[in-house]
Amino acid sequence: MYNHILSSRLIGVFTHINPDGDALGSSLGLAGYLEQIGKDYFIFLPSEPGEALSFMIPAEIRHKIMVWGTDSPEEIVSRVKSCDLMICLDFNQPSRSGEFSQQIIDSAATKILVDHHVGPDTEHFNLIYSKPEASSTCELLYSLLMDMPDINSDASKLSTLTRESLLTGMTTDTNNFANSTNPQTFIMASRLIEAGTDRDKILDKLYFSYPLRRIKAQAYIMDKLLKITDEGVAYIIVDRRTRKKLGLQEGDSEGFVNVPLSIAQVRMSIMLRVEPDSQKVRVSIRSKKGISARNMAMQYFNGGGHEQASGGRLTIGKEIRSQKELATYVENCIHTFFKEQ
Repeated sequence: MYNHILSSRLIGVFTHINPDGDALGSSLGLAGYLEQIGKDYFIFLPSEPGEALSFMIPAEIRHKIMVWGTDSPEEIVSRVKSCDLMICLDFNQPSRSGEFSQQIIDSAATKILVDHHVGPDTEHFNLIYSKPEASSTCELLYSLLMDMPDINSDASKLSTLTRESLLTGMTTDTNNFANSTNPQTFIMASRLIEAGTDRDKILDKLYFSYPLRRIKAQAYIMDKLLKITDEGVAYIIVDRRTRKKLGLQEGDSEGFVNVPLSIAQVRMSIMLRVEPDSQKVRVSIRSKKGISARNMAMQYFNGGGHEQASGGRLTIGKEIRSQKELATYVENCIHTFFKEQ
């Protein structure tokens, strides 16, 4: 990877649609390293990150980030075509990159994939770093950067942007070390903190700086919308009407799916969010050890992910006829899944 970066002229950094903390953290972490060694690059985001993660983007590199639907499509396409190296982070298939999918596939640039999801696409990438047992793409990228000759396993040689971004992304993807961790996860955190990374500042931004509407929305959702089945599965459906009523913005409900797992009888938690301007339904699934969120996502929600943290997507008019049928669909899936277990 090091030689590919050094020999490149313009590097395109890509991640998945609706970028979460790990997607943004790995993209910015890599950007910090590219800035450090003087390489030209652009980060291409298929959609705007949520307000809750906006603190991660420093003003001085905002001009290096191009967002589909926000910036000029013609300029974006022109920049993408100019890239001679593409580094794709936190997705295992080009289709997860939204509007950039076909551009990645069609490009003659060298393509590197760095990801921790199961089943990486081996057809469209020249070099693949895939490690499903890693807590996050940030953890995997950290190990790759530590192997760079100029870093030589010394975290203090990483820029502040890289260190803060990687620690932030890993923290969000493990739900603050609550799931998907391994010994390397804690070693990474320890070394980044030892190198001077301010974890308290990160935690304050991530968990103690919410807008009031999020707290009110969480209280309403847990009180009015949370259902628990006989199998010990909690599910929440946030439809368009509820989104509008609560004034939910992109990213406001991030992490809500984890909350029901604190209930003793709950073994799995499923949250469905109907997107405001489309027929798509985003699905997040979390589970306690011994119950496969991944299998649930793969079998019933066109998705996948990790054993205890997965996601998927439904389409109104395809898997279900209307929003009104979501609850029935989810309960049928739950009953069938646990009966087969």
